[in-house]
Amino acid sequence: MEALPIGNASSTGVSVQPLMVGEVPEVFVDLVTVSGGATHAEPARPDEAVVWLLVEGEGTMQAKGRRFAVSGETIARAPQGWDWKITAPRGETMQLVRVRRKLTAVDFEELRKFPEFQKLPLVKAFKDCTPYGEAIKSAKTVSRTLLPENYVPRMAMGTVETTGPDAVAPHRHAMLEQLFLGLKGNDITVTADAARSRLGEFQILHIPLGSFHGAQVEAGKKLHYVWMDFFADKAGQEWLKTHKPLTTPNTP
Repeated sequence: MEALPIGNASSTGVSVQPLMVGEVPEVFVDLVTVSGGATHAEPARPDEAVVWLLVEGEGTMQAKGRRFAVSGETIARAPQGWDWKITAPRGETMQLVRVRRKLTAVDFEELRKFPEFQKLPLVKAFKDCTPYGEAIKSAKTVSRTLLPENYVPRMAMGTVETTGPDAVAPHRHAMLEQLFLGLKGNDITVTADAARSRLGEFQILHIPLGSFHGAQVEAGKKLHYVWMDFFADKAGQEWLKTHKPLTTPNTP
């Protein structure tokens, strides 16, 4: 587990801090901080998929001339091979988690099967993403799909939110690597087999592959985290069928 070095941000400029180095094969995670009128120019990466999670602050994100005003908790993903420009206004600091995944020849074949996801950027506030239900979660838990399957091969993301006392029941998935990112106010205990760890806000945790894991939140505390799934192959995405879309979200 690592803490995002959010408190160390300078008032101006751009900084990039690697996170969870070597934890998930061919996945690279960084905290990118853009402050005080600065612009971060992210060139296109022909052999990597890139997903951004704005966790704090506000500013603009631009991809191939398409400009988006973003604030709070927002996901952004552009079609493969597009570049980004990210600008924080003066007096503002944007904290973004950048997730990159190496793409294989098979992954590029998969991208070509879903051209509808390669036309425009996906930029959406977490709160506006599609809610879903799942058997391992309580009726009051709010779960949302941030990055649906097939936007990025072998990768999906979502959020889980509830208040204590509550829990995400222990379960196991041997077909994927998983990271948890605690959002603002998150204060939970995560278990993985015999291990227990507290996951607070702006901390990131690797769930060991194949471990029997779950999460608990005590009375008066909040559970609110992003899950990031990295599948070994396309067949592993069948796991996502356990997420049942809801027309109306629950209330935590």
